[in-house]
Amino acid sequence: MIILDHTAVLALCRGHRLLSGIAVVEVDDPAQRAHVPALCLVAAGLELPGVAVHVGALPGLEFLPLDFAASAAVEEITAAGADWRSAHAVFAAVSGAFEGQVLTAAPDAYDGTGVWAVDIGKP
Repeated sequence: MIILDHTAVLALCRGHRLLSGIAVVEVDDPAQRAHVPALCLVAAGLELPGVAVHVGALPGLEFLPLDFAASAAVEEITAAGADWRSAHAVFAAVSGAFEGQVLTAAPDAYDGTGVWAVDIGKP
């Protein structure tokens, strides 16, 4: 599973070519789309207002809710020292049936989490 954290969402909104390509390709199977954790979307929106409306219209993205189970896990991940902005991405990467890769402009944020962070560079 491909997961976009808040830095990747911001890069997408700023014209990152690879991420733009991923986000605009409509795929019938939601499992084959890139996934955006809700808390990462909120974190991006706090930095760049209007992000949610922009990325919500892109057909290649699937949004991961922050339900009770995810909230409890994200709380534990944050309490263990992870930044709250990336904690939902960590949860999404380790909780699914398949190991997820987090696309990010800040791969160091995932040190010690056991998550495979893929550096997207700058837009």
